[in-house]
Amino acid sequence: MTDDGGRRTNDRRPLTTDRRVKLVNGGRRSAVCGRILYWLAIAILLAACAPPPRKPVQMQLVGSDSMHALAQSLAEAYTQQRPYVTITIRAANSAIGIRAAREYTNTIGLVARAIKPSELVGTRAVAIARDGVAVIVHPSNPINAIMRAQLVQVFSGEILVWPLGPMAGKPIVVVSREEGSGTRHAFETMAMQGTRVTLTAVVMPSEAAVVDYVARHPEAIGYVSMNAVTANVRALTIDDVPLARETVESLKYPFVRVLSFVVPQAADVEMQEFVAFVLSAEGQRIVAQRFGRVQ
Repeated sequence: MTDDGGRRTNDRRPLTTDRRVKLVNGGRRSAVCGRILYWLAIAILLAACAPPPRKPVQMQLVGSDSMHALAQSLAEAYTQQRPYVTITIRAANSAIGIRAAREYTNTIGLVARAIKPSELVGTRAVAIARDGVAVIVHPSNPINAIMRAQLVQVFSGEILVWPLGPMAGKPIVVVSREEGSGTRHAFETMAMQGTRVTLTAVVMPSEAAVVDYVARHPEAIGYVSMNAVTANVRALTIDDVPLARETVESLKYPFVRVLSFVVPQAADVEMQEFVAFVLSAEGQRIVAQRFGRVQ
């Protein structure tokens, strides 16, 4: 250091407080800036390595109303894992599901009956679940079980009145489904074995409508998917085998049908991944909440 005359001095006085603060603050700013630059570089590196955002994907599931609730549960589980996918579900019947898969893009048909090879034009069927077709009566009906031969007699109109209980002597009201229904096709094939359901049957457009009618009419008898059975009706034991997921999976229950997806032969990657998810252990756990599993 020098004095006012330009001569060097040996002034070793300590730095003032102000000078120390300036140096400390400067050091802190440098450290903060260094950290910011470090994390900024990391962020840029991660952004460069991240995959590009997925393009939105649209799919629709169309067909059997027996499969509507299951399709919703499977779609919700899948789209939670893949938020870029949107799946729309439209309940109709199996015939419409087969046609929709053939005629529309990004569409899976929901089919609850056996599928003829001639119906699979540019498409293929994938079994995803097993369903037991339940024969239901009003809870006040004392009949708990029925044999297949008796069932044919009741639904064909050969037996016209209830034989016992509070409905003894009253006319039996048969409830059936509309033309094109997969449940109707399955019931006529497996239960009726070629015999026509009586022309006097009350025809309903959905599973829920059948259940609602039987629940409100003690003299009624109908058939629905096992998933449609509620506490307001009772499923009959058939040929001494009760309806349960275990008896459906083991095929011991007499009226078991396969529930299928009908998908394009040239399905895109996302549709293939959705089908694979449904057949996976996770997907089949969702199936088992309502139906019998196929895996």
